[in-house]
Amino acid sequence: MATITTADIETYLDGLGKKDSKGKVYFERILFNIKTLKSGVKIVLDSPDTEPVLKNFKTKMIKTLMGKFKGNTLTKVEEKVKGINKGIDNPVIRLKYSDKGPKYIDFDVKEYPVKGKSGALNAKISEPATRLVFNAALESKGKIFKKEEDIFVDDVYKDLEKLFGKENGHKLDEWIYTFLMQNKLFFQNYGRYAWAKFKHQDSGERDMQVFFKEHLKTLESAPGVKIGRNYTQWNPADIYAVKRAEQNTLEKEIKEASKSPNANTLMKLNNHIVKLMEKKELVGISLKKIKSGDTAHFKLYNVDSSKALTNLKAFSELETFAMKDIHFELRNVLANFPGTKVADKSSPLSKVPAATTYFWFGNSNKNASKFLVSITRADTQLGWEVSIPSSAGAKAGQAPVAMVKKLLSKNASGLSFDNNFRDYPKTADDFSDIIDNPRSTEYKLYKKWFEFVNKHPKNTFKGAKNFKEWGDGILEAYEAREKAGMGIAGVTKLALLNFWFDALKNHDKDPEFWTDILYFGMKITTKGQFGPHAKIS
Repeated sequence: MATITTADIETYLDGLGKKDSKGKVYFERILFNIKTLKSGVKIVLDSPDTEPVLKNFKTKMIKTLMGKFKGNTLTKVEEKVKGINKGIDNPVIRLKYSDKGPKYIDFDVKEYPVKGKSGALNAKISEPATRLVFNAALESKGKIFKKEEDIFVDDVYKDLEKLFGKENGHKLDEWIYTFLMQNKLFFQNYGRYAWAKFKHQDSGERDMQVFFKEHLKTLESAPGVKIGRNYTQWNPADIYAVKRAEQNTLEKEIKEASKSPNANTLMKLNNHIVKLMEKKELVGISLKKIKSGDTAHFKLYNVDSSKALTNLKAFSELETFAMKDIHFELRNVLANFPGTKVADKSSPLSKVPAATTYFWFGNSNKNASKFLVSITRADTQLGWEVSIPSSAGAKAGQAPVAMVKKLLSKNASGLSFDNNFRDYPKTADDFSDIIDNPRSTEYKLYKKWFEFVNKHPKNTFKGAKNFKEWGDGILEAYEAREKAGMGIAGVTKLALLNFWFDALKNHDKDPEFWTDILYFGMKITTKGQFGPHAKIS
């Protein structure tokens, strides 16, 4: 049997992968140092993102070493080792070899991964993280990051670890592919142009988002009519590429171009941004997480007024859908089903019924659809939120309420929905007084709403038996949760029923109504209502 030396192992490990600026070696999504001791070789790992990443590293490293030194005196043992993996008392796997006596290859993890914060990563972390990676790539115009490992070995990785912190550190690994694709697509489309250093407001910088938030307050959607929309209701761009080194000169130009005492200044703003995009002087970018291995896309939206931009491959026309492609789920307004899961079963919230309805596009299976619109409570009114099930439920945005209300009234008659919770009984007692009085105007109105929606061909839920049973369920919803003196779940269900009555009565054969709500949520139209931008997803 051939012999193996400590020097052999060191040489092999040192050439196993790319190195960062401090000489740490990259292997299987982890950076490691090599330390030589009297006892043999120690592979010292930085803090891995997650337990599975750590286990994969050890498994692959052992397999690699055993394969490389096959036929040598290298064996796998499991035992407790003093001074290895502080705080871990269980036996550890080590590789034993002989080099002038018994020696070992040990794994020493500086800091084991913590469970961290659950749920989606906050944009206050993901957006500044993109800025960090973009800026790291600027000098090379994107050529520095060709593979995920290029980000791991770059100094920017330490900045990312610091930004994510212990609460979100376990999420960093799954975002590396997204950062790589964002860089790849941005520099593919704009790499030949000179861009200023990327800024982001959550990093304490005055970026273009800050400017536009201020600027929108001074603009009008029509003479004498304030816009009535904030930044996120106008433009989904999360970060801006600015060509000029001095952002303030660009701000002055945009302010001047938006001025007009007798014209739609919001439209003028949008048109001017399109011109800046044509000249590659300003590009707002909407960023979405990209699932590892998925094909990433770069698309331009709200640039329909520009022949130059609409001729580009990146321009994306709005997808059209027929009514047969639009599906509805109304069961939560017609009957009671369990709502949000609550860990504490004794909590009153565990008994609150669901009060969300949906419509979606494409696949008849909601979870496999192209786009999903959820309608549920947003404070003391309803909100319309768009998500993309095919992208792990990525949120696309909220449709501006005022625009949905205006859309609902288009070519409609007899509307009663105003999206104000004050229009409905406030408490369980108030609702009980109505539902127990068949002669009351409200009783007749609610019965008309219920019977119309329940019998409508677009309603696929057949479990609602009659109006009385529905009324009993609404009363239970009122009693299940009270907020600020209001039976909030019951009120939400009544508001939903009201909306669906008006929407189905007036727009059940009009696919444009439903797609407009969808695209309002995504902040994209062909009518210049939202900010021009690029989207990487």
